[in-house]
Amino acid sequence: MKNIVILLVCLVFPKILLGQTCLHKNLSKEFNFEIKLRKIKIPNEIIDSNSVKVIVYNKISNEKQEFNFGSSFLFAKTFVNCKAVRSYSTGINKNAEIVDNEFGDLVIADFNFDNREDFAIKNDSGGNGGPTYNFYIQGNNKKFTLDKFLTNKMEFFPTKFIAKNKKIITYVHASAYQLSENTFEYNVKTKKWKLKVSRLVTY
Repeated sequence: MKNIVILLVCLVFPKILLGQTCLHKNLSKEFNFEIKLRKIKIPNEIIDSNSVKVIVYNKISNEKQEFNFGSSFLFAKTFVNCKAVRSYSTGINKNAEIVDNEFGDLVIADFNFDNREDFAIKNDSGGNGGPTYNFYIQGNNKKFTLDKFLTNKMEFFPTKFIAKNKKIITYVHASAYQLSENTFEYNVKTKKWKLKVSRLVTY
């Protein structure tokens, strides 16, 4: 809801400071991804707001989907450095170093273990825990929909994928010596996620 309000404000009071577009053709076997960033100055606000548009093109049919959201906090290089991406599908930057829970601005992966390409896109650069993401899941019709549970409850990009047990695990900074380890489990029959275990682990 917060991101929607920010996006609406950006549309009502437009003063674009920076526009940037990144087109990614090598992250997915089936889709091309275009990301358009607009940094917008809001009157009486110190921090600029951001309007993000994601356009997904089907490589065969050229059919497209568009997703729009707003963000109040993105680092200066977010969606500007077009190389800050990762794909567990085609292998692009798959083994790139992960620092401070930073997996990239756009990440292609299979989150619900159905052998289809899904994607996550950064919605906030975050704090000590790292950035947070919007998670989009591909359906049978090759259309993507926002997964509200992963986006609102899990938030951070998973460090571990356990396909056999349909689990993904996030590690988030909790203190000077501890991480919060959160295990999420996917029920294939109900097509729903749940938080299975949450515990503190030492570095």
